Amino acid sequence: MVALSVSTVLAALIGYALAQESHQVIMTNNCPSGNPVFLDEENGNPQGPTTISGQLLGGIAWLNGFAGADCESSGVNCGAVEFTLRNDAPNQNAADFTLEAASADGNHQFTYPMSFSYVGGGACNGLGDNCPSASDCPDAFTDPTNGKPIQCVGENAGIHITFC
Repeated sequence: MVALSVSTVLAALIGYALAQESHQVIMTNNCPSGNPVFLDEENGNPQGPTTISGQLLGGIAWLNGFAGADCESSGVNCGAVEFTLRNDAPNQNAADFTLEAASADGNHQFTYPMSFSYVGGGACNGLGDNCPSASDCPDAFTDPTNGKPIQCVGENAGIHITFC
């Protein structure tokens, strides 16, 4: 019979739990142009809708190639949705709009309507926010101190982001 130490068993259980974490990113583009993409701390290359195994930290989504706007990487010059999805911390799921126009803050501005809602994740499911116009986007960050992220606690929550 093989004897296992407590630390070996705990390491195996933690590894199993982390391996089971996943977060779906769904993006819908109802605008006449552009391609919905996002990047995050683990993947600096913009990607489309997908499922991420493990934590999704520092995500930012925007419409790449939106006509009439010079949307650059990380949504620079355009509006964007920022989000983090994770299972291991209080208030672990958070999403918000960024319209921080100052260059030092990201140079984001309202370019197209945006909305998001959580999918799955127990109590998170269905929570979200809407930014239909520059004058009707009260929860957006327009500087690093004044926005209101929508936060919730729930495992394996995903996010559905819609443009236009």
